[in-house]
Amino acid sequence: MTKINIGKIIAARRKEKRLTQEELAEYLGVSKPAVSKWESGQSYPDIMLLPVLAAFFNVSVDELLGYEAQMTREDIRKLYRRLANAFAAEPFDQTYTECLETIKKYHSCWNLVYSIAQLLVNHAPLAGGPDRMNDVLREASGYFECVEKNSGDAVLAREALSLRAYCCLALQEPAQAIELLEGTEEGTVSTGILLAKAYTIKGDSDRAKRYLQQFIYTNIANLFGAFPDLMALYADAPEKTDACLQKVLSLGEVFQLKEMQPSHYFTVYLTAAALYSAQNRNEKALDMLEAYADVIFQKNTFPLKLKGNSFFDMLQPYFESLNLGGDAPRSDKLIRKDLKSVVLDNPAFQSLKSEERYQKLWRRLESMEEEV
Repeated sequence: MTKINIGKIIAARRKEKRLTQEELAEYLGVSKPAVSKWESGQSYPDIMLLPVLAAFFNVSVDELLGYEAQMTREDIRKLYRRLANAFAAEPFDQTYTECLETIKKYHSCWNLVYSIAQLLVNHAPLAGGPDRMNDVLREASGYFECVEKNSGDAVLAREALSLRAYCCLALQEPAQAIELLEGTEEGTVSTGILLAKAYTIKGDSDRAKRYLQQFIYTNIANLFGAFPDLMALYADAPEKTDACLQKVLSLGEVFQLKEMQPSHYFTVYLTAAALYSAQNRNEKALDMLEAYADVIFQKNTFPLKLKGNSFFDMLQPYFESLNLGGDAPRSDKLIRKDLKSVVLDNPAFQSLKSEERYQKLWRRLESMEEEV
């Protein structure tokens, strides 16, 4: 919790109204020294005066007090994990209401507001029909906008802007996403690279290595996220589909990402399988679905958590700096459920259902909750 800042707020609001301490004192029926002591922090107004002051300055009593509830990063992570598990196990509205009440209580704890908004985005599909899901996405987008405009944290604000744009895309509002994102691209030289050079010159090679590993890892992760979208744009060009798939899988092999972050492969394999199925290349589609299932059942896949490997051996401080500390944005239970349903309920694979290999895959995925 932060300290009470009522004195500074009274002083600021008084000056906004162009009043002297004496004029404010006269209005309140107190002495000028009393107002002076409030503003200097030597004393506080009588509790009976708080509603009068709040009404006079057109603010709430909470705003007048300047008493802002804050949560530590670790407390935010614990709360996020608990609420993510609650979304998986309890009625949506019950957990959704708790999320909104938490934001009201900690309305100026921007890391918390960002995390709750992120939680809402990741669980919006559980809200019910499309209209209700969109309402939740708009609610989350509004919170991201508040974080972006009020947090004073450049990194957090940039992440909030990106997730606002994501909400726009989920709401089928591409023009708004373009408006938010155009002109926000990172410069030609990364801050991480510059910091690494600075620490190298300073003689702190460990810090330099950490920044460079973080830069390389985040860019590889972004590349993995981009390739499925690029493959989908080449749906009518099978040779391009093959080239995209070969390049992204080669990239992962070079950096041993399947052992480090197996979840990166889910979308790659699933997208490739859907494209191959649409191109009537059933054997290749089944190859991709089997590879998808192999990653799900890989021993180190669950619990989903960001971690390094023998090459990326200095990333832990970076992962710990993230809002969720490397944890997945949803519970493993929900993730496993979606990983199964996205294949078993996917009309893109309708043409494969008579294939023996697909039926074997179906049985394997049906048993997933017991095996994982």
